Amino acid sequence: MQTLSIVITTLLLLIIHHLLTYLRSPTRHLPGPWYTALTSLPLEYHRLTGNVTHWTHALSLRYGPVVRLSPARVAINHTSAWEEIHRIGAGFRKTKFHESIVIGPEQMLFGIRDVKKHKERRKLFARALGMGVLRENWEYKVREKAELAVRRIREEAEKGRADVVKWWRLMAGDVIAFLSFGESFDLLEDAEGDNEEDKGDEYFKALDNAGVNILLDSLFPKFLLRGLGRVWKGLGKIVFANDVITERGAVAVKNLREVGQGRPNLFSNMLAEADKAESVWLTDDAVRSEAAGFLLAGSDTTGMALTYMVWAVLRRPDLQRRMEAEVATLSPDFTDKDVEKLSLLNNVLDEVLRLYNPGSGNIIRDVPESGVTFHGHFIPSGVVISTQQWTMVRDDSLFPNAEEFDETRFEHATDKQRRVAQPFGIGTRSCIGIHLAKMELRLATALFFRECRGIKISKNMTEDMMIQRMKFFTYPKGNRCDITLVESLAQG
Repeated sequence: MQTLSIVITTLLLLIIHHLLTYLRSPTRHLPGPWYTALTSLPLEYHRLTGNVTHWTHALSLRYGPVVRLSPARVAINHTSAWEEIHRIGAGFRKTKFHESIVIGPEQMLFGIRDVKKHKERRKLFARALGMGVLRENWEYKVREKAELAVRRIREEAEKGRADVVKWWRLMAGDVIAFLSFGESFDLLEDAEGDNEEDKGDEYFKALDNAGVNILLDSLFPKFLLRGLGRVWKGLGKIVFANDVITERGAVAVKNLREVGQGRPNLFSNMLAEADKAESVWLTDDAVRSEAAGFLLAGSDTTGMALTYMVWAVLRRPDLQRRMEAEVATLSPDFTDKDVEKLSLLNNVLDEVLRLYNPGSGNIIRDVPESGVTFHGHFIPSGVVISTQQWTMVRDDSLFPNAEEFDETRFEHATDKQRRVAQPFGIGTRSCIGIHLAKMELRLATALFFRECRGIKISKNMTEDMMIQRMKFFTYPKGNRCDITLVESLAQG
């Protein structure tokens, strides 16, 4: 009897809790599944399983451009609302979740909520990451790493299968490490076949875990995660990843502080360009943290974009032949500026970034104190709103046959299409590394189709394996994308 009483009491308490949540919810009047007014569990489940982008998209298709995801989270997926939310000075600030993202000893540019502080720090980054500076100081290294990645892909593909998820990711990691620290991780040099897990750099692995830890920290108390991490080795590698990051970040500091002796990196460029007031924030802890942020943001994004570029083009043999013919017109010592002039290659990359953008998931912001009205629905302060490119670029009224990969789509794109298809974001919170990412994409794509002519998707690959999942950035469900130059292993 006592057990039954406990069960009944527990159930009653749960019912009362959810009823109070519903009655207090500032979003209960909004469209959405009834259960999202009671609990955030469905949202958190889809975040943990990497399915939140698809779930949000499905709800938006069913309920419209304004849909409740949880008692305190609302998705807004309409082009005019998206432009309003993310325009400069709109008042939709980053959330406390962003502020909690600390990889290293200090807050990164990505998570700074204070508008003035963010503006000051971004100004320094913008100069160091401008296209002219990148081409003058760093293009040679991007080209070198792209050449090595393509060579390793070809070597593996000639023997059997090459997993481009692995090789593009290692390339991007090496590039951003060199820029951040002044020295490469040499992941491409060390990796052999499937043994890169043994030879890969510890810091790069820690960044993998740091991305997972960001998600876990937003769902569970930190003290609980760290307590469990001390007794559970697998979890410990995730929750204590920052220790590895902080230790390795000392390399960036060393190369910054050893004037005339240290190796140049982005931060030494920034310090050289900064005036006295601007250079104050370049503390050792800030450099460690920003270097970590660059690596997290700059490796998976570029690697996944290149992966889906290969997947999209190799499924269309006619398009592949045209790509191979276009890059064959380049001279052997071509530059990024030369590749920028290739119309087909750049149209393909634009379409890849529309359909397979690695950062196309939920972008969240706080509602201003005055509240806001979208499509007749008032949303009060205290609610977090989210937008996602994934849904807006799949609007058939704006992008006809939106789910199809069409390399001609951006040849004569309208102004509105280009305003909406913004894979690097808009406004002051747009991706600071846009020029570096585009340089990597262009050079790697050109080299790939010059050196790997006739390469095909491996027969072990399926559509299901390439479904995009979202955690911090998107990744293929199967965690690999195999291609081959061995005819017997290729898809027909």
